[in-house]
Amino acid sequence: MEATKKNYIPLISSLYTNFIFQGMAAIILSQNLQALMSNWQASVQQVTLVISGIGLGRVIILYFAGYFSDNYGRKKTVQLGILSYLIFFIGIILSQNYLQGLFFALFAGFSNAFLDTSTYPTLMEAYPNEKDNSSLSVLNKAFISLGQFILPLLTRFMLNHQLYFGLVFIGCALGLFLNLLYISRLDFPEKKEAKAQKSNIINEVNTQKSARQPKFKVEGIALLVFSFTCVSTFNIFILWIPSLAESFNLMSHSNSLVLVSVYSVGSFASVFLTSLIVKRGVAPTLLLVWCTGVSLLLLIGMLVFPSVPMFLVGSIGIGVFAAGGIWQLGLATLLELFSQGKGRITSYYSISTSVSVMVIPYITGQLEKVNISLIFWLNIGLTAIGLGAAVVIRYRYKKITKGSQQTIEEVLSLKEVVD
Repeated sequence: MEATKKNYIPLISSLYTNFIFQGMAAIILSQNLQALMSNWQASVQQVTLVISGIGLGRVIILYFAGYFSDNYGRKKTVQLGILSYLIFFIGIILSQNYLQGLFFALFAGFSNAFLDTSTYPTLMEAYPNEKDNSSLSVLNKAFISLGQFILPLLTRFMLNHQLYFGLVFIGCALGLFLNLLYISRLDFPEKKEAKAQKSNIINEVNTQKSARQPKFKVEGIALLVFSFTCVSTFNIFILWIPSLAESFNLMSHSNSLVLVSVYSVGSFASVFLTSLIVKRGVAPTLLLVWCTGVSLLLLIGMLVFPSVPMFLVGSIGIGVFAAGGIWQLGLATLLELFSQGKGRITSYYSISTSVSVMVIPYITGQLEKVNISLIFWLNIGLTAIGLGAAVVIRYRYKKITKGSQQTIEEVLSLKEVVD
């Protein structure tokens, strides 16, 4: 097993590298909001519509991405994801207006879907007998956070030195192209079949878990709701926290962008803490409840007590508790409960994320016309719904796994072999 781990270290590292650029892609349009408005002669609402195009792209392609990943291979799916990001980064700077930008934003959504439905299943297939799949999945978030830490600093540097904003887009495209060349030379894990034992394994699964069978219409739906609200919490935050700080006259425009880097520091550090906590045996479902609850309190505190220290604490806190890997823990929980067809199940979970990425920028762009504080009250409401979903997930998970935990773990390992 140790040799197997070493064989896949270059692959996992290359997959994680993709997530650095995914983190940058998620915020690069909002970080360059004013530059894009000037370049396209567009309004704030038109640029936020372009940002919504990322979510629309995910919705359009997600089911196909899951099907493609399960039937044509994880490697081809990863390659499609990287190619789609190359089209996005280059296309945005070549766009002459916001409608062209909207078209190319779709490719960021395509890429997001392809990478999600291939990377998470690959991690589980590379280490099929490990108990730390959750911690491996959470580490993806560390690299997303790294990208979201670096990009605001680069954007601020460009602003202060009056450099062409498109240089960052070109740099991202170049980095992804090099990673595409590298990953194309690597071998991906194959799905292991146990045809001779398959019938017996399925019978054992049904016998051992008949009284504790998960129901997609209950905990499955709750996890999809959690996926939507969790992503909404930190996406609204990173999109609008600079503008909120400016609206309270707390910071200048260039300095307010650094709040996203502060958020990313919290997110990056939290990923490793979350991974360690999970490895130590703390239930991921318990973390979903606690982290969402703390995020809710922080968002309320920032609106009720607006100040530079509160915004700094809130930024790092949202990074720690809302974006420190709990989305990935929710996905790991979903894949544990419903392990047949991991690419397809991942696509369902990501569809909820995609709907958020699609509709939230547009809705918040409309609310900005009225009062930017309304955007954060919306965020508070969505986070509260997410907390309710997390409580349901925690309760149902405990009920399903009540009894012989050892038997359940053995059955899940057997099902991994079948899958």
